[in-house]
Amino acid sequence: MDIEINNKNSKDDDLLKGISIKTEDGNLYCKVSGMGDPLLLLHGNRENHQIFEHQFSYFSKHFQVIALDTRGHGRSDHGKGLLTFQKIAQDILAVLRYFNLSTVNIIGFSDGGNIALYFGSHYPENVTKLIVIGANYKVNGLKKNSLAEVKRDYVLFTVLGRFYMKAARKRQIIDLMWHQLDLNSAVLTAIEAPTLIVAGENDVIKESHTRKIHELIANSELVIVPKASHFLMVERYEEFNQFATAFLLNEKRFNKN
Repeated sequence: MDIEINNKNSKDDDLLKGISIKTEDGNLYCKVSGMGDPLLLLHGNRENHQIFEHQFSYFSKHFQVIALDTRGHGRSDHGKGLLTFQKIAQDILAVLRYFNLSTVNIIGFSDGGNIALYFGSHYPENVTKLIVIGANYKVNGLKKNSLAEVKRDYVLFTVLGRFYMKAARKRQIIDLMWHQLDLNSAVLTAIEAPTLIVAGENDVIKESHTRKIHELIANSELVIVPKASHFLMVERYEEFNQFATAFLLNEKRFNKN
């Protein structure tokens, strides 16, 4: 599920303000732009905030965009101890405190979508709306080849981690998609916020699994983007940006499939 990220900042990325937020276990890095209701962007596994390069300027017209490098990714510290959904959720709370926010809209992509679901369930009072793209709440929600890739990489970095700290930390990051995938049916049914569930027709997530997430979250809408892959917000960003904004702003032009 990896996609190449250009380490050189995009033009839009250069316009965003970089902020380092101190926590009890290292610093968290985020980029901020725009004014209005807050919108937190959560990238996928082994990525960073730059995966949203096609969203920065567009969403900044309507929202205060906060693009976070989650713990262990990008410029954010890994910290001590095991990397878990609970720990990342605490980081999100730290970000909200830093910006003096009580609630936030969240767009989460892939593993970031899984974290958004976790946060929306465990901290409903802090969430206005959720948009999750290519999320899964069970490991077997991944298609066969993608699941095999996760397991292969986990084994590889388990071995390398015996010799290199960097590899051991990467194993923890990969494990967020496997043993640390801290979601289940009860977690999803507890989500109260209006939720938009998005996936590509050719996603690495099984369509039946995506539809099950929609079924479990009572107040949810579902969009399956035709002929799109897991990275639909990169490949079909104009289409995604438009319907995502319409959902967040309660505009009539939002039409679910």
